[in-house]
Amino acid sequence: MIGKRMTAVMLATMLGTALPLTVYGGWQQNNPLIAHALGEVEGKIETNSREAFESSWGNGFRALEVDFTYTSDGVLVARHDFEKDGTYYRLEQEANAPLVMDKSTYQNSKIIYEQTPMTAVDVLGLMAEYPDVYIITDTKETDQETVKRQFGDLKKIAEAMGEPKVLERIVPQIYNEEMHDWVKEIYPFQEWIYTLYLNSNPNYGKIADFCAAKGIGTVTIQKERVTQTIVETLHAKGIQVYAHTINRYKQFEELLAMGVDGIYTDRIKPYELEWVGLSDSRQVVQKTMSFGQMSLTLDTLQIFNEDYVPLRQLSKVGKGFSATFDSQNKTLSLSSGKTFTSLGNELLMNHSGKLIMEKGDFRLIYDDKETNIYPILVDGEVYVSLNQMVNLLGFGA
Repeated sequence: MIGKRMTAVMLATMLGTALPLTVYGGWQQNNPLIAHALGEVEGKIETNSREAFESSWGNGFRALEVDFTYTSDGVLVARHDFEKDGTYYRLEQEANAPLVMDKSTYQNSKIIYEQTPMTAVDVLGLMAEYPDVYIITDTKETDQETVKRQFGDLKKIAEAMGEPKVLERIVPQIYNEEMHDWVKEIYPFQEWIYTLYLNSNPNYGKIADFCAAKGIGTVTIQKERVTQTIVETLHAKGIQVYAHTINRYKQFEELLAMGVDGIYTDRIKPYELEWVGLSDSRQVVQKTMSFGQMSLTLDTLQIFNEDYVPLRQLSKVGKGFSATFDSQNKTLSLSSGKTFTSLGNELLMNHSGKLIMEKGDFRLIYDDKETNIYPILVDGEVYVSLNQMVNLLGFGA
């Protein structure tokens, strides 16, 4: 299947307080929710599956945490562990000896009978396909050799794919102070999270100083440890605070009241943020555009960092066009000079207003020629890239 509060930068400006330039300007903006282990899909959590990634993106998440570990033959994959009493049980798989699967076994072992396991190559491939997604790593290991190997592999994969820019949207989650420099030797990541669950007796003042000095913009803390004083200590250095893992709305409200900036969650969705006094950053914005002598007000929605609009709203631009959906051949054919009536019920539009998104699994044809325009279904409505459609209809610059 196809995030209201004053920011610290605004407050610091009013108070004349200097904060690091990197603070509050990156992935955290509009992302008070992080999808834990890639999030929920069909009621199942902690799967790290392809379906979980796609479902979370469709539900509005743009920051997704993924677990990484190695197979027995040394392939980095999206999985929490290969322990007998760990992931196997949760994912409805048999814990056979040897416990650590090789790549082939891993890839052919469906998660909860039907979901698709992913290697690191698959995860970075999806990042290239979904250019508005940030990935937060949960690599779990703390020894220098393994840490460097994991992030070295991520770098090599991105470069081998010809997609080195995806590394700019990877947010390493570190577990101790030393790990920061080890990872930075591999690649100069711009965004970082320091997670404190392995720190048995954290000194939050020193942690805040360390993060400020290293340009680490976020600390994440177990929900049981969070206090308003801790949050204020970190905020004083310009550090955002996230808590994990939260699946209850009242608990989220309590954390927000203490000043927490966001949470890791399995189940709370971006379109439910209004329940805790926040708002989904995905909003339909009306914009008026000129097409020759015609002026048209369009419902625009940011997808993949650009404006998308309902296809039907463009159907009178220029010569106009009709639309015919062929479910069998997976095509949506536009014919210029004809009148747009309806796509019928084939696309199962709903009016929930949740802005549930899904990549269309059909090709867009214009006057019998295939285009490179790939529609997105938003609550079942066909949305298309405004820029691409303007060019297709002959109104581009």
